[in-house]
Amino acid sequence: MPITLEYGVPTDKCGLQLLLGIAKGFFREEGLDLSVKVVYGGPEIAAAYDSGRLKIGELGTPPCLTALSNGHRFKIVGSGVRRGAVQHLVIRPDLEHWKDLRGRRLAALTIGSCSYWFLRALLKKHDVDPDKDLEIIGLGDRYPQVVELLANGKIDGAVIAEPNVTIAESAGLCCVWVSLASVDFLPRLQWTVCVANLDVIEHEPALVEAVLRGCRRSYRYAAENPEEWVRLGARHFGIGEEIMTRAIEREIGDLHFDCEIDVDGLKAAIEFQESLGSLARPIALDDIVDFKFQKLFMEPILISPH
Repeated sequence: MPITLEYGVPTDKCGLQLLLGIAKGFFREEGLDLSVKVVYGGPEIAAAYDSGRLKIGELGTPPCLTALSNGHRFKIVGSGVRRGAVQHLVIRPDLEHWKDLRGRRLAALTIGSCSYWFLRALLKKHDVDPDKDLEIIGLGDRYPQVVELLANGKIDGAVIAEPNVTIAESAGLCCVWVSLASVDFLPRLQWTVCVANLDVIEHEPALVEAVLRGCRRSYRYAAENPEEWVRLGARHFGIGEEIMTRAIEREIGDLHFDCEIDVDGLKAAIEFQESLGSLARPIALDDIVDFKFQKLFMEPILISPH
């Protein structure tokens, strides 16, 4: 019998390629009955990995590193498909300058999530005080309504990921001010990481390996079959295939399909969080990454389903 397992993701816009892999039977072939579980927010999902409520899944490096510096009981075991920082600052079309953001309401996934830390860094870079000049709100389980919140004026902008960016832009609700993966003041960052609870790593390493193999096959299959990726995304998110295609095209250059950790990018992510003052203590790679799983990403894989 396959092992029933939930794979954690921090928003409803994550894990699309894994849904494709589930449909193709990749995880079933690894002995897993895998489902994707959304826990909105970086600190929130980090707590689930720490407690063991979720054995394995993903989150972004800003809340991941913050949690690990506070002693949370999980380690990084691989990279998610969004290895680059593919989030975008979108702002209402009638606002044109950074000074126009004073007194406005900008949204992040949750306080302490990736988008929260990225937004604070952007504002500070452009002489806007994130604590005094405007209000940053955490959406939490309202994150799926972020486009609607832009439309009805409840928020003036947000840091969001695809396909929300293209959906909102296509509707004339926002302009893309900044793409985080291309800003000149940030180095290349390892963004989304796959993590596993420490007890799982110690007692069920084969389970971790099975999940990572299934993820890698799913990512590779999506990359090599973009028409299926587009169709699934359009159906899953309830949008047109043209919008889904444009959403993929916007971020494809910063995706990675082998689960391999960008070590230099992870070092840069640690330095970034240190610069923001979010780490409770210094952390080293060997303390937060279990590198034994990296050998899996060098092995050849069968991509096509049987």
